[in-house]
Amino acid sequence: MKKLRVAVIGTGFIGPVHAEAVRRNPDLAELTAIAGSSEEAAGEAAARLNVPFYSGDYRDVITREDVDLVHICTPNYLHYPMVRDCLENGKHVLCEKPLAMNSKEARDLVRTAEEKQLKAAVNYNLRYYPMIQEIKSRNSNSPYGRIFALQGSYLQDWLLHETDYSWRMESKLSGKTRAVADIGTHWMDLAQYVTGLKIEKVLAQFGRMFETRRKSAGGRDHTFDRGDAKNPSDYTSYPVDTEDHAQILLSFEGGVQGNLTVSQVSAGYKNFMEYRQMGRDVSYSWNSEAPNRIKIGHRDRANEILMKDPGLLHSRAASMSAYPGGHQEGYGDTLKFILRDFYSDVLGRSVEGGVSDYPTLRDGLAEMLLCEAIIKSAETGEWMEVGV
Repeated sequence: MKKLRVAVIGTGFIGPVHAEAVRRNPDLAELTAIAGSSEEAAGEAAARLNVPFYSGDYRDVITREDVDLVHICTPNYLHYPMVRDCLENGKHVLCEKPLAMNSKEARDLVRTAEEKQLKAAVNYNLRYYPMIQEIKSRNSNSPYGRIFALQGSYLQDWLLHETDYSWRMESKLSGKTRAVADIGTHWMDLAQYVTGLKIEKVLAQFGRMFETRRKSAGGRDHTFDRGDAKNPSDYTSYPVDTEDHAQILLSFEGGVQGNLTVSQVSAGYKNFMEYRQMGRDVSYSWNSEAPNRIKIGHRDRANEILMKDPGLLHSRAASMSAYPGGHQEGYGDTLKFILRDFYSDVLGRSVEGGVSDYPTLRDGLAEMLLCEAIIKSAETGEWMEVGV
């Protein structure tokens, strides 16, 4: 059977994660090429990951005849030109979020993909936890009107210190919003996906821990160094123009209310996303630090804890439970299953557990429109309608 020949562009944290997920779908794809920011970076990654071809120029990869589909795993400002180049070269593409720097760029990518009749996805992979799929399946069997409120948070602490640095700190590389675009969009995509309800209006407030931060003048990121290496002598100051944390009120269609806290400076929270759904009959809650269970809340009988067990889940959720009950699955597995869905659709194959519903470029555009409304709300202090 035909397999997709896949290339990954980007050798930082997320690029190798994608490469591993490609290889966890051996019946659908094989990894044939990798590109990095330099020949040296690409060569080191290719050797470590055992990839046959590498280059410091991504164009060398996307023009190859033995590449059918490309993963974009680079800083945000490169997403739009790279996705567009892939589409212009006839390649299917999966892009890390956010899809682009603004909705104008995102609209152009949607239009280009549709004109070229190519498949394209955005990596909102957190949809693919099996217990999130279980909540979605349960919602699908109940009237949406019975949900009245959604609450949640996405909390991290990796930028808590004044000397913590990432390219994401600089708006010219990451965009006008940082914490919201980087992690908040994951929660908003998940909430809309699970409930089927669109966010119509937002009211947002942004906050910064430091107006000025310090980074190594030598260009090295010392954020995760320990000991003496954490205190280099060559720091230089720079102004911060993106948010460290945000509070957002959300108005969903049908009068459903919501609120979201987003933070990259919350001590002790390494990568914590929580989703809570309130309904007139039942509530559901889930968090990413205990991803293999959901709490089901009742008024007139004891609450329940449902543990991940494919024998107890709806078919779609069970299809994303690769191991028996009691065997834990996590973040890396979400990448495996979003690729299973996307690759199957590209190849025209049926998807186990139901219809493929991976996040498309239109979902990426929707998140860009949300970010723009949130930015404007934070600037004006007023409710803003989300564009269409």
